[in-house]
Amino acid sequence: MEQPESKTHTFHYWNNPAPGDIGDTAFEFLKLLTGPTHIHLTGNNSSRCRAVTTLLHGNEPSGLYAVFNAIKQQVKPVIDIHIFIPSVDAAKQEPGFIYRMLPHQKDINRCFKPPFGDTEQDHLAKELLTKLEEINPECVIDIHNTSGSSPSFGVTTFMDERHDALVSLFTHRMIVTDLLMGSLMEISEHMMPTVTIECGGAQDSESNQMATDGLFKYLTLDDVFSAEHSDLSLEQFHNPLRLELLEGSDIAYGTYSLMEDGVTLLPEIEHFNFGYVNPENKLGFVSGDLAANLTVMDTSGNERLFDYFELKDGELFTTKRLKLFMVTTNPEIARKDCLLYLAEPDNP
Repeated sequence: MEQPESKTHTFHYWNNPAPGDIGDTAFEFLKLLTGPTHIHLTGNNSSRCRAVTTLLHGNEPSGLYAVFNAIKQQVKPVIDIHIFIPSVDAAKQEPGFIYRMLPHQKDINRCFKPPFGDTEQDHLAKELLTKLEEINPECVIDIHNTSGSSPSFGVTTFMDERHDALVSLFTHRMIVTDLLMGSLMEISEHMMPTVTIECGGAQDSESNQMATDGLFKYLTLDDVFSAEHSDLSLEQFHNPLRLELLEGSDIAYGTYSLMEDGVTLLPEIEHFNFGYVNPENKLGFVSGDLAANLTVMDTSGNERLFDYFELKDGELFTTKRLKLFMVTTNPEIARKDCLLYLAEPDNP
């Protein structure tokens, strides 16, 4: 069996792996990867190419399942496809697909902008950007899972018909954000059309199938920038903000306050993903001052917490009707990233 070979100091290059080379399951496929991997699938037309990234986070496996299925079913791409799988080591940690990133490592999807640091994730992000510049794909799809149970959606920092069409290969929901955090999709502004696809939760049964169906279309359609490939009407949500923990605060999940000084969210809060929450819907509890535990910053650096949240006898409520996204019940993700995204509905 042909093994991946290393062409650089970081990414291992694997040219046209055969169905028999990748194991019988997606997890066996993962175990065969010797580190961050660049897979090259030759298409019918090698004068053009597209790129796919997946497993930027080691606990978000649906994209890897889709890649496994495409190779196993011998899907022939119409043009060359370059697949980048960075966080292999984190994904491999037993029992598999548990760690977003290894302990004490940076989130690589916050490293795709200068100035680059000197960590392994900074080097890996910079190398991936260099490779994309070299191969010059016509577009990039970055496949993720949400941090909690959720419907699927796409995310982009750039609005035009090409980005709409790329998202609609996978889903009919699209978030347009102006929050710049160093994520891969931000290269849309200066390199090539790039969208993030959030396939739903890693434990949601339909997530892997959705990723597979969308990837097959991405590989086999000659024109992925045409809206004609989908009859879905795209539902768009603009410029969500993030509810984040302040340094020194902590979080738990329960039906009563579990923290002497911190935030306790109700376990069922993830049911609000892509749903509306009203001021009468209790979200959880905060011990201590609201502003000492939570923050909602806009892109201009203004604190917006009290525009959207309030405490009533230590219980957390919204001040108005909101749409929530990417609500997590994973305390580690809530600590290191955010608790949820929020937006005001167009028609409150």
